[in-house]
Amino acid sequence: MQITILGAGAIGCLWACHLAKQGHNIHFWTRTDKPSFPIVLNDCVQTKDSIQAEDGTHEKIYIQTPLAPECFDFTSNNIQSIAKSELIIVTVKAFQVEQALNDIFDHIAPHTPIMIMHNGMGTQQHVKTRLVDHPIIYATTSQAAFKPKKEQINHTGLGPTWLGAFNQSAQGFVSLAELFHQALAPCGWHHDINEPLWQKLAINCAINPLTAIHRCQNGELVTPKFHAVLTQVCHEVAAVMQAEGYAVTAKKLRQTVDTVIKATAANYSSMYQDIFQQRKTEIDYITGYLITRAKVHGIAVPMNTQLWQDVKLLEQNHDDK
Repeated sequence: MQITILGAGAIGCLWACHLAKQGHNIHFWTRTDKPSFPIVLNDCVQTKDSIQAEDGTHEKIYIQTPLAPECFDFTSNNIQSIAKSELIIVTVKAFQVEQALNDIFDHIAPHTPIMIMHNGMGTQQHVKTRLVDHPIIYATTSQAAFKPKKEQINHTGLGPTWLGAFNQSAQGFVSLAELFHQALAPCGWHHDINEPLWQKLAINCAINPLTAIHRCQNGELVTPKFHAVLTQVCHEVAAVMQAEGYAVTAKKLRQTVDTVIKATAANYSSMYQDIFQQRKTEIDYITGYLITRAKVHGIAVPMNTQLWQDVKLLEQNHDDK
């Protein structure tokens, strides 16, 4: 396929490399005017193992084996390539989606499917209003990647990716799930994409603000000082998700969060990286979205509100410098 990716962040670059390895023609649209975009991919293979604790129980662990670096050179910032694209993948941050789509909207061929993939929720209304005639697909991924340098991408963790139709005209693009699965497994098509979006949002509500506020790796959240906070966050998120129509318990949610923390122990969350680099975070589309939906349902979420305020204060401190 001819595919354009909006946004040269870690996830966009990761998918570009893996789709290119499957023979797809990838074009980047970035904030520069450079006609090419080189990337060095440091990929990995992740396998599961188990270790025996002192009490005789077994705990799953994840072992990542690095692979040899691979070099790619993509075309970029070519208006004609946008017009020829059979799929547009939007991987910018949530607060950048509106502007990114506005920048290229007049050059997208009629009825071209557009896939939105970002952390958090809350862009749906604008996307639906702006893309009236286009099939809209939302996606969420647990693949983890990090850009130590502008032209380098490190694949730091494997996880499932879900695609799903956001409007009726996107229902005919189920085959994209298999295309993405071949590029970077596992990937599947979800009949209600909001469900995995909420699941990912719940995990982000627990991990991202705390790692950003305390400037720590994900794995540090297993220490006792975070236990009560994580439990309260999960209780509040579960209450909102139940009000939204999703059968989830706080206990199950906490178990999922703990699993992700252990599986990504060495990783720095995207929100941590944004705060470290003094960039704007996606807190308004993660914890902020949860707070907005909680208000709709009349649910108190004091712990999430406090974390949202703490991250906003960190952002404000950046702006004041």
